Amino acid sequence: MILPANSDGSPDADHDSNRPDDEAWLDDEFPLGDGVVEGTSTVACPYCGAANEIALDPGSGGDQEYIEDCQVCCQPWQVIVHYQSDGSADVTVTPADGD
Repeated sequence: MILPANSDGSPDADHDSNRPDDEAWLDDEFPLGDGVVEGTSTVACPYCGAANEIALDPGSGGDQEYIEDCQVCCQPWQVIVHYQSDGSADVTVTPADGD
């Protein structure tokens, strides 16, 4: 196992060398099933119907809401993302103006 080092090359004192391996620690810290999560989704703009590929950020939590603009018509949508335990994402887009 390679231990993390500080910028001066000395061993990182914050690294817990008693952990059996970093992979097990990551699974405990970020329990998302098999570790495979969706990082993109293709959605249809609720205004013009154009397909848009959007980036997803699983590091921002299992349930997310934010505003994103259509890449074609520039209208704003509300994006709702919910991650399932297997890492798949349910993505819904609706008009941001409430229509």
